[in-house]
Amino acid sequence: MDAKASTQFCESPILAGRAEPRSGGRHSAYLIVIRGGIPGTMLRMGDEGASLGRSSENTFPLDDMTVSRRHAIVRMDAHGQVTVTDESSTNGTFLNGDRLAPGRTFPVEDGDRIQLGSGVVLKLVRLDSSDEHFQREMFERTVRDGLTGAYNRAYFLGQVGRLAAGASAQGLGLVVMMADVDHFKRINDRHGHLVGDVVLREVAGVIRESTRNEDLVARYGGEEFIVALPAGSLDLASDRAERIRSGVASRRIRAAGDEIHATVSIGLAYGPPGWPVAPIELIEAADEALYQAKASGRNCVVLARDFLPCPPPRDTQSVELLTSL
Repeated sequence: MDAKASTQFCESPILAGRAEPRSGGRHSAYLIVIRGGIPGTMLRMGDEGASLGRSSENTFPLDDMTVSRRHAIVRMDAHGQVTVTDESSTNGTFLNGDRLAPGRTFPVEDGDRIQLGSGVVLKLVRLDSSDEHFQREMFERTVRDGLTGAYNRAYFLGQVGRLAAGASAQGLGLVVMMADVDHFKRINDRHGHLVGDVVLREVAGVIRESTRNEDLVARYGGEEFIVALPAGSLDLASDRAERIRSGVASRRIRAAGDEIHATVSIGLAYGPPGWPVAPIELIEAADEALYQAKASGRNCVVLARDFLPCPPPRDTQSVELLTSL
């Protein structure tokens, strides 16, 4: 989990499959998600081709039950011609409404729509640098929280399954942390909502500093944040949560001439490698552990024990253990 050079599991979709610009080329080719995922997601085409399907091993994994594990291949040749090939999918690949014969290659033109199964529709577009920048900006606005820059709740829930699948494929477990700013209403009442906004941005900054680009960090609602990341052991999961807790507690936050001392309570749930734990179960367990952290005096980390395969490590000052949820 701490190795910066380790495999990335869940890039932002606007970066997934990113290829270097072609020499002398003025337009980049993208598949834009129209239906079956987050609308506007940009899947960039590269020379090496891209596999589409439900499995996390695909270049572009698509979380839709009507999509086969390995559904179709999309390629672009040296001249920029894009083609699509159905990989004998169960529910078929369609080009502008026509079902394609499996194993045969069909050309795809700018503006054409590729449908996978009944739930996913992608549109091929070619963008110059200005249009590309505009499309990226519009997509970012749909998935980011405007105040903190963290992802929003909808994006997190849409991507955490993909992150979990990627972690499992690498033999890693999944960590979910729910962090809530302590006494946030008191901060707003005493210093005003603008100062409260500064506190939220600073907390989000600490969380980003304590995680990697491929980890999922989102504002879950109000003063609550959620983090999901791959981890190989419980110790590493606990260390990451403690890093966030202590980082916020030691942060000097200055706003409107005042210095604000903020803390966070964190609920931590860990699904170890090989355990078939659904991400939603970890989210629910982390949320309950957060409730226990609040009840235990705040500014602490509480670990949910539901998914532990063996006795937890020795207690520390900042990590408390739930006997049940």
